[in-house]
Amino acid sequence: MENMQINKKVTIVIPTFNERDNIVRLLPLLSKVIRASIIIVDDDSQDGTAEAVKSLNSPNIQIIIRKNEKGLGSAIRTGILKAIESSADYIVTMDADLSHDPVYLPSMYEKAREGYDLIIGSRYVKGGGIENWPLKRRVISWGANFLVRLLLRSPLHDNTSNYRVYSTRAAKEALKCESADGYEFQICAVYRVLRANFPVAEVPIVFKDREIGKSKLTSRQIYKWFKYVIHLTKS
Repeated sequence: MENMQINKKVTIVIPTFNERDNIVRLLPLLSKVIRASIIIVDDDSQDGTAEAVKSLNSPNIQIIIRKNEKGLGSAIRTGILKAIESSADYIVTMDADLSHDPVYLPSMYEKAREGYDLIIGSRYVKGGGIENWPLKRRVISWGANFLVRLLLRSPLHDNTSNYRVYSTRAAKEALKCESADGYEFQICAVYRVLRANFPVAEVPIVFKDREIGKSKLTSRQIYKWFKYVIHLTKS
């Protein structure tokens, strides 16, 4: 893979919780496709995730270890805020478990250069797809996106993907999702960007289920997510 040449500052935000074996595989792949600063927001992993990242001794990688805060959404907000403070022009969010292939970053960045403020790596547009997911996960994901499109009138097909590129102004809208600490953050961020009338786009990706570790999604989080979507319909 050829390193993507860019003339803007790109910062990649990756939340982690017990992702040691995955993150050390992901980071070298990223370095092959894009020159970017990387912020790892780790929720005090007990498997040595932070130590593994530090052992790479990479000057473009910063790790933030949170001792008392937990949750995907709050971790992403922490990383986005730090990226904005460091004058990033574009902010990428992605998972640490290798389900988001870095190979799609050049096409996503190209959409940002065209003037779109939020670009989503989408599983549900032509050319996108999912590999190795059980039927239950597929139904949950499809149902969640159907509800968001129906209730919040989102034009996007994949509202729940965390593989995204934000412009600075879109990222600032996402930071307004102060109460969205879990998986509901993705929905809130989309909702805020759409309400601001910023242009959005989707780029097809093939999502590959993690090979190492377990999903962090629980039934309680799904219920919390659903309640949050209903709350947004009333706002």
